[in-house]
Amino acid sequence: MQFFLTTIVFAILATLSLVAGAPVDLSLRDVFVPPVILPNSGSVWKVGSTQTVQWDVTNPPAQITNTKAKIILVTNSTLDFKHPLADNLDVLSGSAQVTVPNVAPGNFYQILVFGDSGNTGDIFTITN
Repeated sequence: MQFFLTTIVFAILATLSLVAGAPVDLSLRDVFVPPVILPNSGSVWKVGSTQTVQWDVTNPPAQITNTKAKIILVTNSTLDFKHPLADNLDVLSGSAQVTVPNVAPGNFYQILVFGDSGNTGDIFTITN
C-alpha cells in the first residue's frame, strides 16, 4: 500500500513539474513602449510653468492589459518615482500637461512615460 501511495505522489509531482516548466509564448505579451516626442533635445522648460509631454501612440499592440501610465522626471539618469509629474494617465492619450517642479536648473533632464514598460525621451533643459 505504501509503495502505491509513493508512486501516486511521485506521479503527481512529476506532472506538476512538467506543467510548471512548459514554455511560455512570449509573443502574446502586450508591452507598449511609446517613444517620447516632447520634450526633445531643443526644449527648455521654466520651473513652475505648464508644459506638454507628448508620446507617439501610432503603433500600440492590439490588446493592452495595462492602459495606465505615469510621467516621471529623470535627473542625471535618476528616476523620481516618488514624485510623478502626472499619474493615472491613459497611455493611449498621447499627451499630458505637467507643471515643472522646483528643481535645480540644468541640461540633464529627461521624461519617462511609464506604464507596463517605459521609454525615456531626449535630454532637455530646465531653467529658473
